[in-house]
Amino acid sequence: MADLRERFLYPRAGWLSLGLLIIMGLALSWAIQAPRWLDQLEFLPPVAFWAMVAGALLGVLRTTVVLTLPTSAVIGGVVVVWAVAGEYHPELGQVGRVLALRDDLLGWTATMVQTGFPSQMSPYAVGLGLLMWTTAFTAAYAVYRYHRVLDAILLLGTAMIVNLSATLTDLFMHLLLFVTAALLLWLRAALVERQDGWQRRRVNENLEVPASIMRSGIVFAAGAVIMAWVLTGVAVAAPLTDAWRGLDGVWTGVRDQFEGAFGTLSNPNSRITGSTFGSSFAVSGEWVSSDDEVLTVAAPRALYLRTTTYDIYTGRGWDRSDGPRRQVGPGQRLFEGPTPERPADAYEIATITLSMHQTFGRNLFTAGSPLQVFAPVVIHESGGQPVLGGIDAANPIGAGEGYQVSVAISRADEAQLSSAGTDYPSVVRALYLDDSRVTDRVRALAEEITTGLDNPYDQAKALAAYLQRDDSFSYSPRAGVPEPGDDLVDYFLFDPENDRTGYCQYYASAFVMMARSLGLPARVAGGFAPGDRLEDDTFLVRESNAHAWGEVFFPGYGWQIFEATKSIDSRFVRPTGDPSTVTPPANGRDPLLDFELDPADRRQINALPSVDFIDGGIDAARPDAPTSNDAARGGNALLVAVLLVGAGAFIFIRMRRLQRSWRFLPAGDRAWQQLTHAAERAGVGPRPSETIYEYAGWLEEQLPGHIEPIRTVADGKVWQSYSGRRMTATASGRLEEAWARLRLPLVWLAIRRFARRLLRRDA
Repeated sequence: MADLRERFLYPRAGWLSLGLLIIMGLALSWAIQAPRWLDQLEFLPPVAFWAMVAGALLGVLRTTVVLTLPTSAVIGGVVVVWAVAGEYHPELGQVGRVLALRDDLLGWTATMVQTGFPSQMSPYAVGLGLLMWTTAFTAAYAVYRYHRVLDAILLLGTAMIVNLSATLTDLFMHLLLFVTAALLLWLRAALVERQDGWQRRRVNENLEVPASIMRSGIVFAAGAVIMAWVLTGVAVAAPLTDAWRGLDGVWTGVRDQFEGAFGTLSNPNSRITGSTFGSSFAVSGEWVSSDDEVLTVAAPRALYLRTTTYDIYTGRGWDRSDGPRRQVGPGQRLFEGPTPERPADAYEIATITLSMHQTFGRNLFTAGSPLQVFAPVVIHESGGQPVLGGIDAANPIGAGEGYQVSVAISRADEAQLSSAGTDYPSVVRALYLDDSRVTDRVRALAEEITTGLDNPYDQAKALAAYLQRDDSFSYSPRAGVPEPGDDLVDYFLFDPENDRTGYCQYYASAFVMMARSLGLPARVAGGFAPGDRLEDDTFLVRESNAHAWGEVFFPGYGWQIFEATKSIDSRFVRPTGDPSTVTPPANGRDPLLDFELDPADRRQINALPSVDFIDGGIDAARPDAPTSNDAARGGNALLVAVLLVGAGAFIFIRMRRLQRSWRFLPAGDRAWQQLTHAAERAGVGPRPSETIYEYAGWLEEQLPGHIEPIRTVADGKVWQSYSGRRMTATASGRLEEAWARLRLPLVWLAIRRFARRLLRRDA
């Protein structure tokens, strides 16, 4: 009982460590609260606090893992459920809160099993609370049971980094608080370990020494934090920024894989949620958007901005066919070979400039048929065919950055499209004519709408006009969803409970599948509808412009946009044209195969002010044009070189000063100073209260294979200090030889001790 009382009053880690752990846990919980993953997250700090306390107490008790794990699970479950229920259902009593939370969980589970996209938010809160409890408890238990401070820091730090990587919110101050507490905790643990070593070696502790170590450590921690702060503002941070942005691709994959679970989370600062466009989508019954500004585009007229296309209808949404992904450098042609997507007639070449107002993952937006992108991009070829299924930025583009694209914008009029015919390329037939999921009544409706029309253009125009203008349809960001196994398009067009209500994904899906039922190659595209005009040739695009629309292929003229969504203004009218002047389209020919922007025009066309162009804009197409990455790398190399030279100069000057101070010492004192200095660097230096032979005996235990040279140096020191006689040249030579034999073993000892601190697990 006395031993237990002693452990509680004076735990090896000390109660100061618990305070630092609590600060780290609170910093983590506040960092999760800041991006507002959920609207209600006030329960997280108390959960983190009590998890730390429980982990420390159970660690001091030294209970076995078999007993600790279920005890922690029970306590954590009670704390999390109590905290979440109190925040989400405060109007109910204690029992009513738990029952309401149970009902939320059952409803969430049923929705996930059937269709995905649940509306209950409290189950997400419970899951987040349990993750917080598990992380914080494990960290505190590792420190107070196994004295594994580094493991605790790595565990909490990993959670902090994951949260940082998944959000666009500035969390620098939270990270600063976390890192400061972590450095002090590590320093505290190193001091405790050193004091244990003193006790094992029966060295009397000087109370001033621990205080001095803590003061020095605090200064070091403050210096490290300040240095990190400074480095984030110079060029050396550029490659770290690029690597950090590379995590966007990871979160994009998570979002696409678990869209049903994350689809109803509306946090605009998350890399998982918000208006992003992945390789697939399924209708959730709700279209979430805001008026936040996304980008500004300088273009000759209002344009649809496409980032991905979908060719596989799933009955509930759309997928993009699998295919190879290849990287294309800035200014290079997107397709080196012919592609049927590029128009052969009636087009204009334009260079548009886009400036991002917020990070949008890897999504890169283009218009018309893109020819060159003056930024590194990744092309997705659907089904392995030479078609542009999607286009991503090689590195996510941040706020304030921009890029330029040369595009072929169709100028085909109605007369030309009406004469295009149906000689579709085999690639187009293979990907965009599948109507196997079209129900009989959807097919019958499409035929009814286009009765008397045998021209593909007239048919597509009639379908779009029917969906957009018929009074029986209504637009709403909230709509019903079909039951599992039912068809989305059939549900949208005919289910009486939904009453033909939906948003762009409903309208685009209905248009494309009705077009395919008539033999028209069609696909769904995702991106942004035209934005608001600001001034001449400048348009502002907001999140509310996020859109899905239908496109139909016409031989010789490529893909043509047909706006079918009610309440969407396409901002342009297709000219009627003169049928008598139309010539047959150049189907099967790709006049843009060898297109490249004229070197004389390699300048910032349609440039926007205050835009940091990725890879320098159009000028980056020149091999000799310096890029922003080159400049960053040059700045990094210079800064790193200066730091290395400075560090080398400091070490050289320090060693020269030591050598000069040792040079005039007697041989015995010089050898002893060299030995103890190297031993201190290895973490095994002498203590003030130790005699020469006490320390030499302890050092022999650390280097059992080198007892003789250690004793030789110790004997030389004692003889030099107490004999009062001058040492002979022979004796001095023996001391120099002994010291030379100890240099390398002391280096290896330092390496072994460092590795042992990382890997050792104390019982």
